[in-house]
Amino acid sequence: MNYLSEIIKLDKDFPFAFYYGVGFSEDDFRDGKAYMHNHFCLELNYALSDGVYYIGDNQYPIQRGDIFIINNYEYHAARNNSTGVMMKIIVFDPTLVWQNDSMDYQYIKAFYEWKSDFKHRLSGNRNLSGEAAGIFAEIEREWEEKKAGYMLVIKAQLLKLLALIYRGFEESESHTEAVGKFQNDYMRIVDAVNYIDSHFQEKISLDELAEVVHMNPNYFSTFFCRVMNYPVSVYIIKQRLRYACMRLATSNDSIITIAANAGFHNVPYFNRVFKEHFGRTPMQYRKYVAEEKEKF
Repeated sequence: MNYLSEIIKLDKDFPFAFYYGVGFSEDDFRDGKAYMHNHFCLELNYALSDGVYYIGDNQYPIQRGDIFIINNYEYHAARNNSTGVMMKIIVFDPTLVWQNDSMDYQYIKAFYEWKSDFKHRLSGNRNLSGEAAGIFAEIEREWEEKKAGYMLVIKAQLLKLLALIYRGFEESESHTEAVGKFQNDYMRIVDAVNYIDSHFQEKISLDELAEVVHMNPNYFSTFFCRVMNYPVSVYIIKQRLRYACMRLATSNDSIITIAANAGFHNVPYFNRVFKEHFGRTPMQYRKYVAEEKEKF
């Protein structure tokens, strides 16, 4: 299956959108027309019909009332087992609800820190589903009618939905010793993760990262891979590629400049790694983004 990074155009003053999704049909999957995609915004889905969701390396059944949580890195695709609308979709930029405040971060914590156990899916059997359905309906109504103050109402409803999801995670029966261990392990390396996120454009050594979290380099390397599901080197490359995608989509900088600014100082290597991850060369990706923008 192909992998694509898509550009979802959000209003810079209110980076939010609501729409319906139909998913790919079984024929699309059989004929090779289905593809995995990601985008630089967070996504919430409320399922209206049955199907199968592919998120990263995971696969989940979709049942009416399920809620799916997808962050701005993960590739995903939904297969629709019916012929109708499959789900209500909310997408938003993290900055809409998080301004680098520790309390605000709890609104989006479930997108990043719980996927190893909850695997993106909140079953419709949970008590949350009924209340979430009402919130999705209220957001949809405000989005369509756009009455005075609709953005305030939508944001308030979105914050309530995110708070309920956070509560659902915290109170879930799945909040076991294993989940607690994952969180404790993540907290041991979070300073290194933050360091990478802030310095990925620079040369970063394993020794440097290990020192940040006061670990032996070999132990840190193994520990990081177990917690993050990626080797340190792969995580760094993903951050560099994410930045490169953003610059390709929003600037006229040359490929050489973008590669260097992203932390790649060998352009042929940058081109090869980029194509391995996205199925397109950087130039092809820039052309694809331009064509997508023309559709709006």
